[in-house]
Amino acid sequence: MSTKGRKYGTPFAETEILLAMAERDVDHVRALLAEMKPGERRALEHQCEEISGIIQVMREDEE
Repeated sequence: MSTKGRKYGTPFAETEILLAMAERDVDHVRALLAEMKPGERRALEHQCEEISGIIQVMREDEE
């Protein structure tokens, strides 16, 4: 995936997607995801699920 069209100046699509989500820039997120291969999107989805799981465990530990 090229760095062309990176609004947030990051070298990695995954980082660009996270920054765009933080800015609620859904159109940019969709455009970036559309450029990714299906396997790359699945890998990102899995990584996000793993992060979500870690956050959930941390939240439970804080209670």
